[in-house]
This record gives sequence, C-alpha cells and structure tokens, in this order.
Amino acid sequence: MSHVGLAPDARGRDGALPPIEILLVEDHPPVRQGLELLLPRHGLRMIGSARCAAEGLRMIRARNPAVALVDIDLGDGSGTDIAQVVTDEGLATVIVLYTGSLNGAVIDEAVNSGARGLVLKTSPVERIVDAIRAAAAGCNYVDSAVGRMSARHARQGVRRTSKREAQVLGLLARGLTTEQVANDLFLSPETVQTHVRNATRKLGARGRLHAVILALGEGDIDMPESVR
Repeated sequence: MSHVGLAPDARGRDGALPPIEILLVEDHPPVRQGLELLLPRHGLRMIGSARCAAEGLRMIRARNPAVALVDIDLGDGSGTDIAQVVTDEGLATVIVLYTGSLNGAVIDEAVNSGARGLVLKTSPVERIVDAIRAAAAGCNYVDSAVGRMSARHARQGVRRTSKREAQVLGLLARGLTTEQVANDLFLSPETVQTHVRNATRKLGARGRLHAVILALGEGDIDMPESVR
C-alpha cells in the first residue's frame, strides 16, 4: 500500500519513504512485548509503548506519532475513550483500535470515537500492519473478521446500495485511498466521493468506516482479504 501526503523532502537520499511512526497502548505485557518485536519487522517504527490509557494519552500528546495502535480493553479505561479525546482535541495522530472480543456495542463505540481502523487481536500481524498503513494514508480499515461477524447479523432482503456504491465501499474496506479507488474503477475522485456520500446516506451511516461496517452487515459487500 502506498503512502500519501508526504512532502518531497520527506524522502531519504535513496528516495525511500521514512517508516511510519507508531505508538502502542496495551496493558498485557506479553502482547505488548510481542508487538514491539513484530511491528518493526514490517517496516514500522516504534516510538514508544504505554501500559494504560492515561499513559497512552500522555504519550500521544507528547510524541505525536502518526498512528497509535490502541487496545480497546484497558485496565484504567477504554481505547475508544482515547480515540474520542484525540478526535476532540484535533490531534494529528490517527487511531487504530484492536480488541480480543467484538460485539455490536464495541463496533458502535469504535465508529463514534473517530478511530480509523478496527482489528481483532486474533488476526495475523500482517492485518494489523495493513490497518496501520491504511490509517497513516488517511484511509479507513475494517478487519475481515469484523466483516464476518457483521455478516452473521445481516438482514436478508433488498440491497440498499447500488452495485457501483458497493464496489467503492469494498475497495475502501481494503484500505485504498479515494484516488486508488478511482484508478481501479476508471472513475474520477469526485465521482468516487459522490458514490460514498450516496451510500453513506442510504445506509444512515455516520461516516466511511460506519458505512463499510453497515454495508457488510447488510450483505451488500463481501469483506476482501488483507492486501499486501
């Protein structure tokens, strides 16, 4: 997945883009230590890790990482609370939430918090990396496991989105940017944005991430596999 939005002088002498700076908020030491080892192997730069919600929020404010990977279930609070504060304060850091358990209430809280992505702990680390890269590029990312859970609760009936709107949402679910979706479907970025607005309105969604999850739940789109 390509990175977007970096100035030309952000590249190194060899023309390579710098690694994405991330911060981890996880209260279980084995999980935290494992991710601290694994994520840098995928080209990400760890700039710190926090053991609780309060520490995580302090570190986000102080270190300004590009992405914070935040456990939803923390001993002293919720990862969705961190995401909400980051959103309310207009901080540059984008949040990817991950959790070991998932239900409708968790999905709703994640959507309302302003988080860019939602991933399950039981998913391969490559999927977490995909979510981080998508969030850093300004995109939303929904774990395929979330899609399967949503699909189990799908209502049978008439499709609520058009075929083209469903195609657009499906590509957005993979973490593609508006420009990448436009290139894939031979559309203009403005047309892609129109399809997203129409689908969001038809589904009664509160934004792109919510629209993707609702479309999965309605059975309008199938959750694509992780893209490398």
